[in-house]
Amino acid sequence: MKQPSILAVAVLGILATPATAQVKFSATPVLQSATTAGGTSIAYPKTDSAEVTALVLDIGPGGETGRHMHPYPTFVYMLAGAIDVEMDGGVVHSYKAGDSFLEVVNAWHNGKNNGTTPAKVLVVFAGVHGKPNLVRPQ
Repeated sequence: MKQPSILAVAVLGILATPATAQVKFSATPVLQSATTAGGTSIAYPKTDSAEVTALVLDIGPGGETGRHMHPYPTFVYMLAGAIDVEMDGGVVHSYKAGDSFLEVVNAWHNGKNNGTTPAKVLVVFAGVHGKPNLVRPQ
């Protein structure tokens, strides 16, 4: 009669283990902001076909993105190296590995690696399916 009791305790022990186990992880905030690097409020596109696009840019020493603008909110996280982002009007924002920011929406700018090491940049667009996330001058 003792075997069913031992079996019951073993089954209960196995079933209870996931409930009492703790997942070990840490979370480091990267960015929480309601405004862009230019100080304007972010606004999500009003659409029924929202789309998130993420990409990694590799910008070599002396390389640049070229003059462009973003019509939708764009999150940027510097994975390695450093870049300078020059806005029309001459304002320059400098970012290094570990920095993050929200790009200015509908404002011309150019990102340039003025350093001697490659820059690696994670870019995440909150855009609209079928519409460009980046616009270049005509």
